[in-house]
Amino acid sequence: MKRISIAVLLLILVIGGAWYAYVAFSMDDDTPDTPLAQIPLTFDDQVAMANLACGGRANVDEKKAIACNTCPPASDFAGENNAPDAGWNNSGVLTGSFTAPGMDEALMRVSGCESHANNMGGDFLFRRNGSKWSLVRYAKSAIADNKCLKALWGQGRDAVICQTGDMHQGFASSGVQLMTFDSAPPASSIDKDLYRKVNFVVTEDGSGNCGFPVGNPQQTLQFDKVDRAYLVPTNTSRPSVIVKVTLARAKAGQAGVAACPAAQPESYTVTWKNLGDHFEAAEGYVGLAARAQDPCCDLMVASRVEPIRY
Repeated sequence: MKRISIAVLLLILVIGGAWYAYVAFSMDDDTPDTPLAQIPLTFDDQVAMANLACGGRANVDEKKAIACNTCPPASDFAGENNAPDAGWNNSGVLTGSFTAPGMDEALMRVSGCESHANNMGGDFLFRRNGSKWSLVRYAKSAIADNKCLKALWGQGRDAVICQTGDMHQGFASSGVQLMTFDSAPPASSIDKDLYRKVNFVVTEDGSGNCGFPVGNPQQTLQFDKVDRAYLVPTNTSRPSVIVKVTLARAKAGQAGVAACPAAQPESYTVTWKNLGDHFEAAEGYVGLAARAQDPCCDLMVASRVEPIRY
């Protein structure tokens, strides 16, 4: 029995490696990324913002990495500033007009003061008037860094579109998320409701959990993932969002009757048109939506993506 279990586990690992290699080498990665239209931001600007966020106690090391040993109030680890690794690190800044047209604003992504449940970090929102920065508020779990995409939104505001990823107990999720930011005055400078988020697409990949339970001949390994998201220009000032997704399944263990048979990797490309007050799925949506109805496919895809209203 022990030898059978080990053999099954080895077969699972071989299948998993082969399918991941197939998926990785079959990715279409020849579409150029759309560069962000950033408001000019200097290193001194970032240091000034960091000092606002942590009461003038920002640290800059020899590699010019910006950090602070004070976690903001209302964060998961607020007040834990005595341990050597406590506090946060600046992991990216995105600039734009997020709360109202014409605003000179910046979102500073920081990591280290939030738990896994809150994306390991959050964002500080700053606003500049002339040459002076002010702290507007802090948002738990926001993920708007300089790797995200920025799209002109309705009424001259900027929306943020980010690829997301997470792992829990061997199950990985990947997706693309729209974030829009509240234009109403906050109740305080610490407001976890700084932004509203809604998903374009979310996939679940269970292949990292392929060894459990060991010896199950009916186990199906899921290899679903979002490959990438990017913006494309249109005949308006509002770019469309394109998302590429790969879906695949493999059978682990012995052959037999299975509720979810193996499926070769299939690539899907979906376009969401930016209509100002919402994004509407267009090219490629029908095919992916059909897969989302398959009970063997752990996938969510939205036909209409719009900010959550108050």
